[in-house]
Amino acid sequence: MLSNPPLFKYRRYWLAVIIVLLAILDPFGLASSSDKASAQWLNRMFASHYPSLGQQRVAVVLIDDAYLMRNDSSWPMPYGEQSKLFKRLLAYKPGAVFVDLLYSHDHSLGDPARGSQLLANVFERYQRQGIPLWLANTGLKRAEAGQANTLAPFMQVSRPALVVWEGVDDKYPLAKHTQAGLMETPALALYREFCATHECKPPPVDAQTAAQRQPIAVQWGLKLAPEQARIADIRHCAAARHFLLDGVAQLFQAVFWKLDDSAQARCPYTLTLSASDLEVTEPDDQALIAELLHDRLVLVGANIASTGDWVESPVHGQLPGVYLHAMALDNLINSGMNYDHEPANFPALPFNWLDLLELGLLALIAVLKALHARRLAGHRAWSRWRRQEIWFFTSPCPSWLLVMSMLAAVSVLLSLNDITPVNVLGIVLLSLVLFSERIEAFFDRDR
Repeated sequence: MLSNPPLFKYRRYWLAVIIVLLAILDPFGLASSSDKASAQWLNRMFASHYPSLGQQRVAVVLIDDAYLMRNDSSWPMPYGEQSKLFKRLLAYKPGAVFVDLLYSHDHSLGDPARGSQLLANVFERYQRQGIPLWLANTGLKRAEAGQANTLAPFMQVSRPALVVWEGVDDKYPLAKHTQAGLMETPALALYREFCATHECKPPPVDAQTAAQRQPIAVQWGLKLAPEQARIADIRHCAAARHFLLDGVAQLFQAVFWKLDDSAQARCPYTLTLSASDLEVTEPDDQALIAELLHDRLVLVGANIASTGDWVESPVHGQLPGVYLHAMALDNLINSGMNYDHEPANFPALPFNWLDLLELGLLALIAVLKALHARRLAGHRAWSRWRRQEIWFFTSPCPSWLLVMSMLAAVSVLLSLNDITPVNVLGIVLLSLVLFSERIEAFFDRDR
């Protein structure tokens, strides 16, 4: 045996190449699933510290089953019923409105009294009163190969906002190229309107510029709007826990995903009103609704048991899809174009520099592990600083603290530059390999 063998044998280098390829090619989605779990854990960790600026400007109005039963209505709602709802909303003078409903099929059954023009006339009132109105749009060309999109009467009295996209995983794009042309998403459209009347960080100059930007890695808030208790019963909503206790609990849930806390009701971060709240008749109640909705950016969505429009929030679990648009808008109001995002991939390659940074941290763990193995085998010091090397590698703790310090420093630098973090959970778990000899010795001590 050589008195001072190389740090790695050649076969280890081949193993390293295989590991790099596995990390980049992501077979079975293992790496991306781990990245997603880590990002969600960090989002839950800091959700209670999410800034509230956007929360003061955004509201959601939900059409729910209780509203349908209260009005003896059905789903999809007849145009006449929708006309009444949007008339009530108009009376409270919101700053802008996005309707997260697809008006792609005329369900008036040939009855002019129930026709789509009834609702289109109400939407036209929004235009006349200077209240911008966007309707959900699929970006498809209507009637081509059975494709559905907004009916013509509604297209004439509203603006389109794209709600269907692909290729960005769980991120939220600002704009996308579609069959119907370049189209912005609701969050950016409403943010532009916000910037027209409030001081803000400038949005992209046009949709083309917006489409070239990286999509938003949406960060979700936890604490309810202070006004929520004035409009709804929030006693069933889970209160925010202590930061450290919540972090430990969320860590165990991220690693052992079956240990979730789904029994706790996490109510949505965005101020939420039911469509039934717009029907109040008492002057005091009407004054409250006016206070909550006047000049706000209002998103109208549905929470109907038979619909499939749901999104997964790392903080709240499943929510009606309209909350994704509301939270993305909230991110823009808080951060402008400095929102959290992933770096773009290298040209013609399926990875980016953040992936290389993660591989660098893994390589550091591998080198430290190899140096520990040399120390345990009694080989000569690998570096010129023999005394320091012997001290450093006598215990795995200094090496582990070094990895954790570098991970923390990298995470802080990425956060300051609005870049999504590296796979914190994965690196923390893999760093435990530094303690493998001690773990084995613990379990073998009685043999």
